[in-house]
Amino acid sequence: MLETSQEQNWTVFVFGGTLRDLLALSPTTVPRDLDLVVAGTTTEALQSAFGQKVVRVNRFGGLHLLIQKLPVDIWTLDSTWAFRERLVHGCDFAALPRTTFLNVEAITAEFQAQPGRPRTVYSQGFFRGIQERQVEINLEDNPFPALCVIRALLTAKRLHFSLGPRLVRFILHHAGRIPFEELEAVQRSHYGRVRLDRHELHLLSNLIREQAGSMKVHPIALPRERQLDLRSQWSEAATPDEVYG
Repeated sequence: MLETSQEQNWTVFVFGGTLRDLLALSPTTVPRDLDLVVAGTTTEALQSAFGQKVVRVNRFGGLHLLIQKLPVDIWTLDSTWAFRERLVHGCDFAALPRTTFLNVEAITAEFQAQPGRPRTVYSQGFFRGIQERQVEINLEDNPFPALCVIRALLTAKRLHFSLGPRLVRFILHHAGRIPFEELEAVQRSHYGRVRLDRHELHLLSNLIREQAGSMKVHPIALPRERQLDLRSQWSEAATPDEVYG
């Protein structure tokens, strides 16, 4: 990737979840995928440069690559959805962290360090979110609210972070309107499998609703896997009316 970007004279920044996992989990964490944003080129030029490594065009118009078994999403800076929709002004790397849905993804850093100077890093509430161990909304506007609900829950569970107040309201609003079948379908499309099935989604949404309704204290913590299993066993022994009202 570095060789290609150098040959093409691109400016490339790493974006989002990879940087979060390196800081929040471990500096030796193997990334599940890599998000790269490129300035100084076009989508057509990216397709030409990576050729057979291009697997598909993703839902935002970027390219999904597979490079040595590592999934890579790469897109041009000016094609970033929030820039295109004029929800975020600037259209530069300094403004890029303002375009993410979640605070714990609102960070970008130079892909290639320049000799003799520190790597450039831009962020927007990212380090506060990591320090407070809280997942919160950064930019609420998003064309895929169902995927946002799923990604927020999975991120909080994986990091063992709490949910911030704005994110709680967002999840309760959309989870109450989007059928669980659709929430499962969006996972199959995005992840290739269902990572939170409808039963788990029922349990999590009920737990969040209970805490949000009975407590003034925010943020809300999700249960660990063992706690969720115990709650699941309890709900299976109860009647549907007892569990879901």
